[in-house]
Amino acid sequence: MGGGNHTLEFKLISGDPSAKVEIQQFNKYFYDNIIFMAPTVKSLGQDMQVKTILEFVDFHHNIMVFASNEVRKQIRDLVNEFGVDFEDYGYTMQGGHPPVAATQKAFSTSGLAWSNNMFSPLGRVFSKLERPVLFEDGIGAIVDTQNEYVFPILKSDPSGYSYHPQASEEKQHGFGAGQQLSLVTGYQTHYNQRIVIAGSIKMCGNDAMLANRDPAQGATIESSSNYVLCTEMVEWNLQERGVVRADNVRHNKVGEENQDGKNPENYKRQVDIEYFIDLQEKKNGEWVPYVADDVQFQFTMLDPYYQVALEQPNKASPTYTYKLKTPWRLGIFKFLVDYKRYGLNYIHNSMEVSVIQLRHDEFPPLSCG
Repeated sequence: MGGGNHTLEFKLISGDPSAKVEIQQFNKYFYDNIIFMAPTVKSLGQDMQVKTILEFVDFHHNIMVFASNEVRKQIRDLVNEFGVDFEDYGYTMQGGHPPVAATQKAFSTSGLAWSNNMFSPLGRVFSKLERPVLFEDGIGAIVDTQNEYVFPILKSDPSGYSYHPQASEEKQHGFGAGQQLSLVTGYQTHYNQRIVIAGSIKMCGNDAMLANRDPAQGATIESSSNYVLCTEMVEWNLQERGVVRADNVRHNKVGEENQDGKNPENYKRQVDIEYFIDLQEKKNGEWVPYVADDVQFQFTMLDPYYQVALEQPNKASPTYTYKLKTPWRLGIFKFLVDYKRYGLNYIHNSMEVSVIQLRHDEFPPLSCG
């Protein structure tokens, strides 16, 4: 997990409400991340209530939740807090188009769905899946579209549907179908804690990965779309993928570098200035220049005086820049980069500067006729 940078500790969830699984003492947490792989237990224990888990997240930790078509109430209540609503108990995802080369074992199991329908705005963070993911005994979910922090990672195939074979005929199909249903969902808080909710606990198991290997790529485990997606969603959850940082923010008059490393506190009216910010992305454990053409910059008081896309003159350098002229209006302004994109941590960098009056002898001369 996470390139081997994490130590795993397993705790058995018995389902006994009186059982204890301590995760903190005196607000000191024993773990950085928690993965829940017990969808069918009725209780996670008295020390693992929904409120306790939310407090764990509030203290800048991440969680991952695996479910199934038999997911119970406490896990449902937990994911509801993150804008995810599972189908009813017993409804199983079906449909999609299995790859031609999938092994026969995959087809001998009931309750299968296939999908490589990744949420398109995540293209800069997650790999494009050439083959569909095997989603076994899984449950679909509806994502709250009014919640700006939650988003699907893997959506159902357009032909996918939710089905309960034991239900009456009019109730055999669930409340969602096709791309309405999310199979794997992501949530990122305002402070960049991350939650992943997967509707199938079996999708990241050995059987699913082995059944979905690609013979054209040597039938290696790495050729399985299940392997690719599970690896990347764990990396994303553990803050090892989709992480961008802002650094070395500076500004100065055009042509005048700051010799002492300090940014000027003020500028006079109608002065040409330039702004710089370094953006780096974490890849394979190393920080490399982040390359994008949609990083917006604002020079603002109450309203933006400038709202433009920053320029990156050299793609091999992390530096983004923009040149501007200070306005005639006096007051305290902000250099602001507020960058929010699906799958990336949020960048909010704000720096104040004053625009001050010209001295009495600095006004342009006026001629009277």
